[in-house]
Amino acid sequence: MRKRVVVSVDLDEWYHCRWATGAPHSRWADTGTFFREHYGSDRPAGELAAPTRRILDLFDRHGVRGTFFILGEVGHFYPDLVKEIAARGHEIGCHGYHHVDIGLLGPDGFADQIRRAREVLEPLTGAPLRGYRAPNLLLADYMLPVLRENGFRYDASVCTSRSLLGKDFGHDHLAQNPYRFSERFSRPDPQGDFVEIPLPVFPGLRLPGSTGILTRVIGVPWTLIAMRDALRTGDAQYYFHPYEMGPRPDIPLSARERLFLRRLGPWMEGAVDRILGRLRGWGVEFARAGELAGTLPAAS
Repeated sequence: MRKRVVVSVDLDEWYHCRWATGAPHSRWADTGTFFREHYGSDRPAGELAAPTRRILDLFDRHGVRGTFFILGEVGHFYPDLVKEIAARGHEIGCHGYHHVDIGLLGPDGFADQIRRAREVLEPLTGAPLRGYRAPNLLLADYMLPVLRENGFRYDASVCTSRSLLGKDFGHDHLAQNPYRFSERFSRPDPQGDFVEIPLPVFPGLRLPGSTGILTRVIGVPWTLIAMRDALRTGDAQYYFHPYEMGPRPDIPLSARERLFLRRLGPWMEGAVDRILGRLRGWGVEFARAGELAGTLPAAS
């Protein structure tokens, strides 16, 4: 049986990546403040559209039908782009409404984020949301009842990496391939009703392997080694962001931030092109996350 690879995209903007988002050390407290101070407006400048369409064209060339985890806020500002993504054959998943760390929300705040995201995204495609990706890949088990109540059936956030740059992902098992679970994101249960599609790590070092950020910072071989290792034992996932194919933000950046934003634009577009081509050469099948989750067998 051919191994499957989910190629997923977090449809958020560069400023959501801890500059103007719900994280403890954000430069701007929220996107509304950021829009007023950076754009002199009450809305984004439209920077998301062009790189997203380049991704769609890239996917077409490689025969990829992927999953786009979209913020409700992005759906509000870019409804036609969301419709285009769905019309071109890709699955729409939920990334919350604002890009807020779960530790700042609590159960009620998380439930409100999910409700608001559904209200925006589902009418744009006419289909219910079934998959979720957490902002900054940060999870708490109290999220599960909320996701179930709102019709979600899978998550694609677990990263079993060791802590990196102050981010503790909080998962203590080493599963790299999709699994079922029930009560805890980090506790596989072969009879569970929920599916996790985790993000592979680099073998041995246990650092993130299948993310565009580490592709840019370290290089394409890093990603390919991590993906090859995960595919030895099952299906796998690779994800990235549209902002990674755009220009560097025009804001003052620290040395750490410049490293984090290394090799944006054409370099990254070429890197994803190479990765998708290599995966095709390995004979994998590209699958939407929902399709993979729906066919993952439960224990008899």
